[in-house]
Amino acid sequence: MGRMRAVYYINQFYAGLGGEERADIGLNVFNEKKGPALAIEKYWNDEMEVVKVISCGDNFVNNDEKFHSILTDISNVIKEAKADVFIAGPAFNAGRYGVACGKICSYVKKEMGIPSVTAMYYENPAVNMYEKDIYIIESPETAAGMRKVIPKLANLALKLAKREKIGASRIEGYLPTGHRYNEFHDKTGAQRVVEMLVKKLNNQKYTTEVPLRTLEQVSPAEPVKVLSESTIAMITTGGLVPKGNPDKLKQAFSVSYGKYNIEGMDSIHNGRYESIHGGYDTTLVDEDPNRLIPLDELRGLEKEGMIKKIYNHFFSTCGVGTNVENSKKIGRGIVTELLNEKVDAAILSST
Repeated sequence: MGRMRAVYYINQFYAGLGGEERADIGLNVFNEKKGPALAIEKYWNDEMEVVKVISCGDNFVNNDEKFHSILTDISNVIKEAKADVFIAGPAFNAGRYGVACGKICSYVKKEMGIPSVTAMYYENPAVNMYEKDIYIIESPETAAGMRKVIPKLANLALKLAKREKIGASRIEGYLPTGHRYNEFHDKTGAQRVVEMLVKKLNNQKYTTEVPLRTLEQVSPAEPVKVLSESTIAMITTGGLVPKGNPDKLKQAFSVSYGKYNIEGMDSIHNGRYESIHGGYDTTLVDEDPNRLIPLDELRGLEKEGMIKKIYNHFFSTCGVGTNVENSKKIGRGIVTELLNEKVDAAILSST
């Protein structure tokens, strides 16, 4: 009996086709292994091999019309490869890549009946979209954790290919799917809950069997009472900075923000400002930075008396890949400054 067969999906970056400038590239099929597909086979002990690698640009797959245009081609590749399992990623905390992995894995599983698995950081927006449909191995936040996640991804992919029983998420390493199944245990529920309680009281590590999901409640801001008497600030997560990035803000996975003076300026000049954001094509913003910080339009409203004043600085950071805790820290820092300066409202622009 021959080795089992896997088809592997990666984006344009891991396929070596380019970065953000090639995010619109369509479907490519490779016979040779690329990206993480090069590393995964050694964990299968010759029981399985990657027979095809397919790749698309992140923007291409995230466009529904373009995505549907290649489904027949994807199906044909997988059928011809006689795949036992389909693998995608890891996407880590890259949102568009995560959605692409989830989207294709979900299609392959639902429409073709072939088990699929991907991997990403638990805060990746694709997790909430696809965690009930497919197996998602929990990965570190960035590609620096590739070596940690590939063995777990390989192990689950092999079990899926063999059609073996898949254990609980805490055992297999995938993110909880929300599905619950009955099973026999050598201890009663009363014994297990007491053991968990004792561990909790002694500050020891324990895992609950029924995790309760909570949704964070965010109170909406009070509406602006009188716009003509209000000072307005501008904030962007689009990475706009003075030329040369003097504060050395990160292009992704931000941990800080910049604050830049616009006092006396009627417009953001394209020769003096640029976007350093690592998650989108910044060409149009570099041509006209007012597309991110609409100073030119707000100056017009200020002159007409529609608003009282524009705050003398704008704030900037990069939203791509930034985790929730760092986002909260950055937000608190900006809000504290705005409150201290008696700013009434802020416009937040993204990409």
